[in-house]
Amino acid sequence: MRLTKIVLYIILLLCVSSPAFSALTTEQREQMADSLWHVLHTSALTSKEQIDIYRLLSDCYGSYDTYRTISCLKKGLEIAEREEMIKYIPHFTRSLGVYYNMLMRYDTAKTYLDQSLACAIKMKDRREEVQAYRCIAHWYYRQNRYVETLNTCMEVLRLSEAIPDTSSQFNALSNIGSLYRELGNFDRAEYYLRKNLDLSKKYNLPEDRMAYYELGLIYMERGELDLALEYEIKANEWFKLSYKTFEIYCDQAIAKIYTLKREYTQAIEYAEESIRLAREFSDTRLETIGMQILSTIYREQKRYGECEAIAFKAWKNDSTMLDCGPELAYNLAYANLQLGNREKASVFFKRYAEFVREYNVKGFHQTMADMEIKYETEKKQAQIESLETEKRWYIVLSVAGLLMLLLAFGLLLSRHRLNVQKHRFAEQQIKQLEQEKQLVATLSVLEGENAERSRLSQDLHDGLGGMLSVIKLNLGNIQLPPTMSETDRNRFTNAMSMLDQFIVELRRVAHNMMPESLMRYGIKTSLEDFCRSIPEVNFQFFGENPRLDSRLEVLIYRCAYELINNAVKHASATRIDVQLTVDKKLISLTVRDDGTGFDPKTVHYGAGFINMRNRISVYNGKINIYSELDQGSEITIEIELK
Repeated sequence: MRLTKIVLYIILLLCVSSPAFSALTTEQREQMADSLWHVLHTSALTSKEQIDIYRLLSDCYGSYDTYRTISCLKKGLEIAEREEMIKYIPHFTRSLGVYYNMLMRYDTAKTYLDQSLACAIKMKDRREEVQAYRCIAHWYYRQNRYVETLNTCMEVLRLSEAIPDTSSQFNALSNIGSLYRELGNFDRAEYYLRKNLDLSKKYNLPEDRMAYYELGLIYMERGELDLALEYEIKANEWFKLSYKTFEIYCDQAIAKIYTLKREYTQAIEYAEESIRLAREFSDTRLETIGMQILSTIYREQKRYGECEAIAFKAWKNDSTMLDCGPELAYNLAYANLQLGNREKASVFFKRYAEFVREYNVKGFHQTMADMEIKYETEKKQAQIESLETEKRWYIVLSVAGLLMLLLAFGLLLSRHRLNVQKHRFAEQQIKQLEQEKQLVATLSVLEGENAERSRLSQDLHDGLGGMLSVIKLNLGNIQLPPTMSETDRNRFTNAMSMLDQFIVELRRVAHNMMPESLMRYGIKTSLEDFCRSIPEVNFQFFGENPRLDSRLEVLIYRCAYELINNAVKHASATRIDVQLTVDKKLISLTVRDDGTGFDPKTVHYGAGFINMRNRISVYNGKINIYSELDQGSEITIEIELK
């Protein structure tokens, strides 16, 4: 009898381990789970066999019943710890961390994930260590802690390349691409995702559907909606068969694309399906995001009552999420304004403004680029150490040859000199590669900051500016009662005047962060407009007026902005002359003022000036300072054009 049970257990083990298991329906998984429970309760099994069955049960329940999955994992972990079967502990603790992460019980999840990592390190099992880091990276990501997420993903990539573990390499590359996409650096995101797909072709493996999902999001952000929809549908077809959790992400992405295409019927269908699946998995975070998407669709359809209802329900779920909180606050403010609920609209408008301030992630680009440079530098350092080891061996062989073959001294000396020259050439090449890598990384940071300035400028102008304009319009339509006192009338008039001033100041700040004229007409027109806005500043332009590289134009504009502001704020200047000269080989910016001046040798330069000087050095530019106390100052920036 026991032999029959064991045979049944082995058959079930083979079924669950096969690739076809992922295609089973919920009903089929339930039937297989019942068979496993029958074996467990009617057979005299060893501890190892019991552990295997609890692992199989967690796989059966994993796609549709989170709480039963956790129960099976805990029972398997209890046996493994009691019997000191340490090799099973990393799997059970890691899996428990994953499912508690889905339930947003982050402290419990982190405890299990840390236990899994510590056990894997103790066992010196590099593959289990990689799996633990993968899950920890997702734990950070779920809480919008992007710096820690990227740091952990880089560790996954480093370890998986050393093992090697191609599956984990795919995962790390996809996650890094996803992070760059989240932060708006779409070129870097596409680079890592394409690297993922190239790796699958190199090893002749199936393409990573997560890369398809992320590329679809990138194309959606770029406005290529048909291409985005094609990628998301391909990814979704695969996720429906094998990974139901990520089907939720795909459904939400497709709903957003259909919303942008104004095909609202399909958008609602996918949004509601994502909410249904999220509730099935007890994933409150994804349920909240799905409801936010649905409220946006209702807002676009001007179904303000339904928009307010679903958005408020999502808000009660979780109002602190940075990835959907701002949109929920905006939907609630806008819907209540349209429904005439001005007090509620005001409350959510203030919350939206707070989210806008919290959403400034400009520092992340620098941090991520620094970590990427650190990762690449470690690889280069390994190459340098290898070359140095090789060089030492050549020297040892040369000395031995001199002792053994004194008559061949001349030949060996010549060979030694040739080797030294080769190594010097190799070291020069490595140094040049490191400099090029540093340049690329710095330019990537500049691109990220420029993109962030553009996004914040657009958010301030379109989001906050638009809402203030609506408030002004509604205030302007108020009919003041004749019985209102003169004092109250004056207060109302002053409030309207202050609102006008605030709108003007908001637009000025948004314009200075990333002037539209800079992107559209170039540095000459943009800088001329800026100088014209300040009475003390005179602008002169010499030479040609071609369009330069957009990053260089932004750099020149920010330098001029910094120098003019310094002259106005710190030098008490009454006249400032700005001169821009552009020809085919050189661009020169000179800012001259009649202010108090300073001693260049003793002055303490601020962070803004130091940051400006560092960025100029990226383009191999020069900055010359001429100044004396009470004699004004003249600062010239020169950058050669290639």
